[in-house]
Amino acid sequence: MPLQFAFSTVACPQWTLEQVVDHAREWGYGGVELRTLGPGGGGLACDPALSTPGKVAQAFQGSGVTPLCLSTSHALHHRDSTRIRQTRLAMLQSLEDAAAIGCRSVRVFGNEVSPGEDRRTVLLRIAKNLQPALDKATELGIEILFENAGSFATPKEWWWLLDVISHPMVGLSWNIANSASIDPNDRGGWVSVPTLNHRIRLAKVKDTRIGEGTGYVPLGEGTVGIEGFIQRLHGVGFDGFLSVEWDRLWLPTLAPAEEYLPEALNRLRGWCEAIAESEALGRQAREKAAAKNAPKP
Repeated sequence: MPLQFAFSTVACPQWTLEQVVDHAREWGYGGVELRTLGPGGGGLACDPALSTPGKVAQAFQGSGVTPLCLSTSHALHHRDSTRIRQTRLAMLQSLEDAAAIGCRSVRVFGNEVSPGEDRRTVLLRIAKNLQPALDKATELGIEILFENAGSFATPKEWWWLLDVISHPMVGLSWNIANSASIDPNDRGGWVSVPTLNHRIRLAKVKDTRIGEGTGYVPLGEGTVGIEGFIQRLHGVGFDGFLSVEWDRLWLPTLAPAEEYLPEALNRLRGWCEAIAESEALGRQAREKAAAKNAPKP
């Protein structure tokens, strides 16, 4: 099955949910990653927290657009017992909300290593803090996806952590720009995709000219290596959603979603078509060579 395409609602903070769904359908996006800042978060007109899960589900009903992921700000690295207790309760509620909306996953973070802390100790704490949510995730059939960011942006530690957790409902929302900005060897997903492989359940793309301080640019015009990332994903058999992230929620001077998102989808489709065409030509060449070298009857 070919890659499917989605966008995160951080690209369109002023749109209502109805506008999000209408534009996604009009442009040909198959899914939407629903960013939520939680109750009272503000600044995001399409935030699911501003409505009821039932009304959010209704906005997508019959549209052909999937409410893909409920992308939260929950972070599990904290060691303060009160804060982590609050986070655990909020996670359980997010899982319930995701199930009622029809999302297949909830996105969370690991995030930060405090000064003087051992990284492995923080990872083990993240695994421990996640445990109370696993039964609920299994019961509801909702995946919990960690996104690489902050202190934990590159693949090695995530491979280790998911091996420790070892649970079928836990995977990764892999943001290639975050990894490539830290490790030049991972531009194009050369390190992360073969390392993490099936642990990547949602792939996320945005582009920037790494090290130049020029901010975000259209896909393919930066140095993250988006086309290579797609090739690596295709090579490991990834057939999930590729979500476009355009951080207009945080950077309002970026081009409007109406300008950015249709062109982003055109470029993603173009790369996928080129990869498929290259594969078909390679297959034909191999078949010709095999026929030529076959023993004569």
